[in-house]
This record gives sequence, structure tokens and C-alpha cells, in this order.
Amino acid sequence: MNKFQKLDRYPLGSIRAEGFLKDQMLRGKDGICGHLHELEPNMIYDPYINKTHVPAWSNGNQNGWGAEISGNYWAGYIQFAYTLNDPEMIKTATDWVDAMMKKQRPDGYLGTYYEEDAAIYDDYNAWGTACAMRGLIAYYEATGRRDVLDAVYRCMLWFCDVWSGDKKTTYAGPFIIEPMIFTYQYTGDERLVKFCEDYLEFICKNDIFDTSYKTMLHGEYRYNSSHTAGYGCQSRMPALVYSATGKKDYLDATARALDMMHERSVQVTGSPVSDNEYLSPVGAVSETEYCCYAFFNAEYSYMSYITGEAKYGDRMETMFYNGAQGARKKDEKAIAYMNSPNQVYATDHSSRTHHDSQAYAPCYPTSCCPVNAVAVIPEFIRGMLLRDREENVYLMAYGPCSLKHGDVALSVKTYYPFRNSVTVEIECDKEFAINLRIPSFAKGYGLSVKDGEDATVEEKDGFVSVKRAWKKGDRVTINFEATVEIVTLQDDDCCGNHPLAIKYGALVFAYHIPEKWTVTAGRPMTALPSGWHWYNVTPDFKEADAKDAHERLGRRREQISWNVAIDENLKAEDVTVEELDETGYVWEKPMIRLHTHCYKAPHLFPPYPKTTYEPYGEYHAVTERLPLVLEPYGCTNLRITYFPKAKLNRE
Repeated sequence: MNKFQKLDRYPLGSIRAEGFLKDQMLRGKDGICGHLHELEPNMIYDPYINKTHVPAWSNGNQNGWGAEISGNYWAGYIQFAYTLNDPEMIKTATDWVDAMMKKQRPDGYLGTYYEEDAAIYDDYNAWGTACAMRGLIAYYEATGRRDVLDAVYRCMLWFCDVWSGDKKTTYAGPFIIEPMIFTYQYTGDERLVKFCEDYLEFICKNDIFDTSYKTMLHGEYRYNSSHTAGYGCQSRMPALVYSATGKKDYLDATARALDMMHERSVQVTGSPVSDNEYLSPVGAVSETEYCCYAFFNAEYSYMSYITGEAKYGDRMETMFYNGAQGARKKDEKAIAYMNSPNQVYATDHSSRTHHDSQAYAPCYPTSCCPVNAVAVIPEFIRGMLLRDREENVYLMAYGPCSLKHGDVALSVKTYYPFRNSVTVEIECDKEFAINLRIPSFAKGYGLSVKDGEDATVEEKDGFVSVKRAWKKGDRVTINFEATVEIVTLQDDDCCGNHPLAIKYGALVFAYHIPEKWTVTAGRPMTALPSGWHWYNVTPDFKEADAKDAHERLGRRREQISWNVAIDENLKAEDVTVEELDETGYVWEKPMIRLHTHCYKAPHLFPPYPKTTYEPYGEYHAVTERLPLVLEPYGCTNLRITYFPKAKLNRE
């Protein structure tokens, strides 16, 4: 634990997935999380093992792209294996780690730039190497294998030596700071911290992408200034250096960068906007690259333990339980590279910004998004429970899991976010405090402690702290009071239509457009085996019943289910919450729905769109009033989330 951070993570493997999170991980093991290295071995398995180029890629950053994609996959896979505690996956991870370390050069370098004429100062050398080093550090934390830590340490010293002075780069290379700080935590070598501080100052002098800590601290927020997913990496570097130095400007820079982005470029679903992959304003059809979920998921988690602030737990949950789930196929065998809140089509030609990137696929020709999708679930789970120096437990985010570390053992029993009740069952005899985050949506809460007359209860800094000498079998339950929220989107920098979104608890709700999944050829570099496909996802609706083709198109507007608008004066009491029993996998069979009303807006969208349009104008002519059933955003792949406003005649 670095001396200036408030809290710390538990070692990898201490927190295990349970309940519906375990169900999702088991699907992931059989899906892309467990098999990408087999589906595209040249891109994902080979770069660190065989030091090979990817034949399908052009000259240039072949080494670096392979390093990035392979490194991020194994960083996610290792965390996935130990969070699921799956022996088969752990063996595969161990085999890769052992094979990789055998390739370390005598001078300590452990990346993929091995040719005699390799561009060792290439931006992607530091970036790609850092991705893999995160995986090795996670493996060390799970196993305690000192040879793995020593290999990373030697590699970090290579960068300290070779990338000294002005040899650094400003786009992706600064990511090397992250494994530097993690390695410092275990070695205490101040050379690593000096390298990181020198790097932060270098970026200040060469601030091409508005990502220096001084710009984050004092500058303006500018759209198109930086790659959005990259911003999720760059902006957390100052805070990580703060954790080792205590220099408050570093921490304040990261916090301000995130707050500015949250205000301008984060959807209601928690999705960071990345039209054309760069920082962009929120909007109904503004797209998010899936990499963003992984990088900001990690950043919110890091900021939660560095600062101890509850708001980062809120941001983790909003993004994980909404945006990140809404872009995954529910069998975990495909994701969408780009996705948006309003999505009528998800096909190989529906994206406004990237060719075929809204089609669902297990692996793309540049597969940064699928490999990063592997890390999202285990990194979220690991960030749910934190500890302080006195071994008190902090529930920073909620979901079913278990913890066993030292003489502390407990289980979190909950269907949160589908329910607003959480129970912590104690499985040890020990005195410590359990600190329960109060979500920002909670209007109040009820707390009960089994036989808890001797418990000390205190509310402070967004947490309820319950301390006592716990006995095995004790439990504490907290129930959060939630109300429906009608949110008006501030999309002035995009279209200025100010559509409405509906939230309840930690969930955003959407109208679920019935989906038809059609296998398409796609562009896999390696032929996919049986059971794996690319998909075009289109609405599954019936054609209008008319003999004449033109009449059919005219009637189609009336029959299209997503041509609806809602009253801008809709109130929370106009929405009914329906809780359902668990009847299967929660992302396929939702445990909660909302019921309200809407109005038919027949001319809202054209009768035969091939992509999802931003509605023209702020108000829309409507006909009859209709019932509207809403499901959790994460249960959908096609949906309307930002509802246009109905033009209603009012006296």
C-alpha cells in the first residue's frame, strides 16, 4: 500500500465472484474471456511468446499493436482466472506467464520489440509493454511468485535507463507509469518514482493531447483533443504518482479531469463518449468504444482506493451495470466495438463513425475492444471491497461476492442493482468495521445488525460504518430507499434536443427493441470455429399488413415500435416499479421492470432506416397514448434510452 493512499485493494483472488456475477463469469469462460487467445492466436497469444508480427497488419506499429492487444488480454485473463478461481484458466495463465518470462533479455527488456532495428523509442513500445506488465503484477499478487515480480522490476529499470531524458513519448507511452508505481509499491525503489515524475513533467512540456497534469488542473476541456479510451489511461497517471509522492496537484489534476469529463462526455449510462474514438459530447446516438469501459472502470477503482471517496463507487456501478452490459451479447461470445444509448440497428453498416464496428463479434481485425472486455468484470469485482490500514472493510460497490483474506472472511448476499438491499454475512470471529457506501441515489436507508446491541454505528463521508467484535454467523443488512428519477439530458453541445431518460436505483431503464440476430461473414483474420460468429442485430418486427408496397411503407411508421415520445412533465409517480422473481440469467430475464406511458410519434424516424438517427427537433407530433414497459439498459442490445419529447396541446 503506497503511503499516501487512503485505502487499498485486496490481493487478487481474495475476492471471488458469487451469484449472478459468477454466472456471468462462467459464461465468459466459455465465451470470449476464455477463448480469444485461441480464436486469434497471431494477435493475442503469440506477440509476447514468439515475438511475431501480425501478418494482416501493415508496416508501422505492428509490434506495439500486438503488444497492446495481447498484453491487455492476458492482464484481463489473469484477473479473470483468479477471481473465478478456475483451475483450468489458472493453468493456462501460468503457462503463458512462464513462457513469456523465458523471453526476457539479459538487459531486462520484456516487450515485443526484438528486431535488431526495432524502434525501441516508439510510443507503443512503452504502451504495449505496460499492458502486459499489469498482467504479470496481478499474477504476482495472486501467487506471491517473486520471480515474476523480479522480471517486471528488471523491465521497469530498463525503461528508467533507456527512456531517460527526452526519449519519452506523449500519446500512449505514459501508461508505463502505472506498472512503475505498482512495482514501486513492492520494491520501494525511488528510481521508479523519479522516472514517473520526470515523465509527468515531460508531458507538460510536450502537451499535444491536453493530457498533462497541469492542463488537467488548470486548462479547458476540449472535445477532439484526446482519444477517449486513452484519456482514461492518461488521466489516472497523476493520481497514481500522487499515491507514492503525496503531491496534491497530481491528485487534484486527475480528479478535475474526471469531473470535467463526467459533466461533458459521460452518458447517463456511465458510458464515456468517443465518436470517432475521440472526446465527444453526449447525445442519443453518440457512440462509445468498448475499450472505454475497461479503462475508466480501472480508473474509478483506483481513485476509489487512493481517495476513499464514495463518488467513485457510484461511477463504477453506473458504468458497469448499465453501459458496459448493454454492449455485450448475453452469452458472452461477442461484444459491440461501438454502441450508443439509442440503438435501433447494430450492424456492419449502422455505425456513424466506424465501418462494421456496431456489428457484434468475438474478435475484430484490431481487437482492442474484445480483449479489454475480458478485464471489465474481474476488475469491477476486485474494486468492490477495499481495506484500510487497520483491516477494516469498505464496500465501495455492491454485487454478490465473497472475501477471504487473512483472518477476515465474509460474503455479500444481494441482487443489487436489481434490488436495493444488501446483506453482509460474517464468516469469521474478529473485531473490525464494515463500511457500507451510501449510493448517491439513496434518499435514505434502513440498517439492521443481527444481535447488534454492542455495534458502533457512524455515518461519515458517504459511508455507514458498523463496528463490533463479529462472530461467525453475524450479519448486517442495509436497505436503500430509491425513487424513480426523470433525467433531462444536457446535450446542448450535440443536438440540443434535451431528451428524457429514466433511472431507478443504480439502473438506467430503456425501451427494449425486440432483436433479431443474423449471422454475417464479418472480417475475422482467422476463420472462426463452429459456434462462433459475427452478427448483425436488427429489429424483429412484423411488416405492415397491406397489399400495396407504398401503402405498406406508410403504415410501417405506425407499426414501428420505437417511434415513441414521452411527456416532458412525466413525474416519478407516473412510473410503477415491478419487481420480478429470478427466473434465469439476470441479463436475459430481468428481475425488474418499470411501467409508464408514452405517445406514438409516427414520423419520429424514417420508415426504413439502416442506422439510428438523432431525432430532428426537440418536440414531436404524436397520436395516441400507449403503455411503455422499460427494462434495465444492461438487458438490451437494441433500445431507446433517451426519449424524445411529445408535442402535447395543453390548456
